[in-house]
Amino acid sequence: MLELAKNVYIDFSKSPRLTSVILCLLSLSTLFLSQTAKADANDPLNFVVGVSRQHDDNLFRLSSSERADNITKAYAGIRLDKLYSLQRFKLDYTLTAYRYQNNSGLNFNAQDFKAAWLWNLTPYLKGTLSAERSQQQNDFQDFRSFIKNVRVNQNQHFEADFSPHGVWHLLGGVTRTEQKNSQTFIQQDSFSMNSLDAGVKYDFRSGSSITLMGHGRQGEYGRTVPDAVSLFDTGFSERELEAKLNWLVSGKSQIYVRSAYVTREHDHFPQRDYSGMVGRADYNWLPTGKIRVVFSAYSDLSSYWNLDSSYARDNTLSISPAYALSDKITLRADASIYERTFLGGGVIPSTHRVDKGKSASIGIDWTPWRSVTIGGNLARSTRSSNTAGLDYNDTTAEIDANLLF
Repeated sequence: MLELAKNVYIDFSKSPRLTSVILCLLSLSTLFLSQTAKADANDPLNFVVGVSRQHDDNLFRLSSSERADNITKAYAGIRLDKLYSLQRFKLDYTLTAYRYQNNSGLNFNAQDFKAAWLWNLTPYLKGTLSAERSQQQNDFQDFRSFIKNVRVNQNQHFEADFSPHGVWHLLGGVTRTEQKNSQTFIQQDSFSMNSLDAGVKYDFRSGSSITLMGHGRQGEYGRTVPDAVSLFDTGFSERELEAKLNWLVSGKSQIYVRSAYVTREHDHFPQRDYSGMVGRADYNWLPTGKIRVVFSAYSDLSSYWNLDSSYARDNTLSISPAYALSDKITLRADASIYERTFLGGGVIPSTHRVDKGKSASIGIDWTPWRSVTIGGNLARSTRSSNTAGLDYNDTTAEIDANLLF
């Protein structure tokens, strides 16, 4: 632990532009603190600036010859939440600079945003029009290379909710999803997808609800000609039927359950098709005013193209407790175990790869003033695989601070 702490330092000389950004952020922080910034979460307009520093002792998730690095993240953003009559407008826009001390080729700047119009035409007809965009480095546990590969996820969504009596709801909408990698990443390829969504929802007087939804999706991978050698397809169609239960058990506990059956069929190569049950269950428990515990379990299917696999099933169990030491200090923790099975042979029969992993973390958040938050986190994760060279151990330590004004 002491060695880990010794390695967490900042070398500003290797990133002069980042130095300017951080000094500007610190200057702004000093200015606003000196004037006792009066940010409030209920204000319609807020600005946020912050910086974090993380030490990762196995950045590329290698089984041997691990390579450590220190990653600095500096960000600034704007948050808007404004109500006009029956209409509500929300915006969260953030500019973030990611800087790697030992692997500067991974440096990148991200623009992330979430925008939504919660429209309301009558008391009986309402809905949401929204758009989201996020950028992040592809996780090195899947992307097995040492180069920068930034993934951009975009989502546009329209939904309508018609409920003349406030009990039964007719739901409908359309969704556009795009995933684009800056480098070739066949296992989790870039794609675009359009979805038509329809369903019904029933609200109980207790506040609980049941929802039944159907989704029809059509996707494209961006290539115009299928690759018959590697079985890389041009597009797919997907159908999903889902049921969701949001159950308010009591004032101290809540259960959320989602169960669905999904079927994906590809345009040319049925070897890449898959279908099966997916779902999630969360139990949110508040035994006292200071303690909160979330238990989660989920199982999911996702496309994962390799020579010997076409998709993967992920099964995960987790627990996330939090304890408020005071109105200014909160302790939090997280622990999870997972099993990931790679299925559906591709060019060659499946080799039945199975990955098993576990992770644990502990952190603290301190809010000395309502506009300032300082935090720290220590995490440990491991993976074991029946495929050689894919085991790893990883430890990260992080400190962060942000100012809301």
